[in-house]
Amino acid sequence: MIKNVRILFIYPISLLFLLLASCGNDNETLKINDFTETKIIKLEPYKNYPYSMMNIWVKGQVNDTILIRLNSLDSKPILKLSGKIDERWYTDYYGGGAKTIIFDPYKATQGNLEIKASL
Repeated sequence: MIKNVRILFIYPISLLFLLLASCGNDNETLKINDFTETKIIKLEPYKNYPYSMMNIWVKGQVNDTILIRLNSLDSKPILKLSGKIDERWYTDYYGGGAKTIIFDPYKATQGNLEIKASL
């Protein structure tokens, strides 16, 4: 009888621990007002969760051109923006690992931006 009670108690706790251990970070917001360096957002998908899209929203204002890249600094920019910005970029995403979004200040030296990214 005591063994059955232990199993009934341990099973839900271990299941909860397993669920928490498999958590990712599938959305993030980055506020930028320092244009001296490159900033990186890394999105980690949750395991066993069905994804279909990756979205990036860029909102704010800059004094010159900025670039948004995927995966590496050497990749071709997915967005090249300047001035007053209110842009959404999206693509299909069906899992398969983490995604890296890179903000490159390029020619901009000042402004205020908010970048939201989600899987």
